[in-house]
Amino acid sequence: MFAEMEEEMINEITTLREDGRKITNHPSTDFIPLKGELAAKLVTPRKLFLFWEVSDIPKKVIELFFNLSFENLIPVVRVYDVTDLVFNGKNAHHFFEIAVPYQNGHWFIKGLVANRSYVAELGINISEKEFFPLFRSNTIQTPMMKIPNGNDMNHDLIHLKQHEEQPPKWIDHVSTYSYYMESKNMEDING
Repeated sequence: MFAEMEEEMINEITTLREDGRKITNHPSTDFIPLKGELAAKLVTPRKLFLFWEVSDIPKKVIELFFNLSFENLIPVVRVYDVTDLVFNGKNAHHFFEIAVPYQNGHWFIKGLVANRSYVAELGINISEKEFFPLFRSNTIQTPMMKIPNGNDMNHDLIHLKQHEEQPPKWIDHVSTYSYYMESKNMEDING
């Protein structure tokens, strides 16, 4: 089910991008970044969706400043754990990197930990020790996965987790727009 949601999100973005970036009155505009931004959106309690504007400007900056061909470098996303920090680019608790195709303009990051804050940066590893960030995302807070002290405040999050783990039984008989139910009395109604 979440794979279908991911595909819908990608299709909506692609449609927008091919449509001359007409984003007015579109239901998914809340995660479309402005030029020069990396936008992050939590799509499940443990999965992040990143989207960036594909532009030649970062390529030119890298090529002019470092005298390197952008095409020979590997773009990466660094995901920083910045829980309870004012992040300055270097003081994260820890981070991990994922090589991404820059030209795609989007990527999904899985495996986030519950009840943590994350910031992502899209950049280039210039050398083994030197990372050059191009864009930084907004901060994302992952939800808690357990109800603390029996409190019902996180009931919706628990419900979401259960929904993620077990797809609905009617998934094979669903229209994109409506939920249909079989009725025992259909013949009586149509008769």
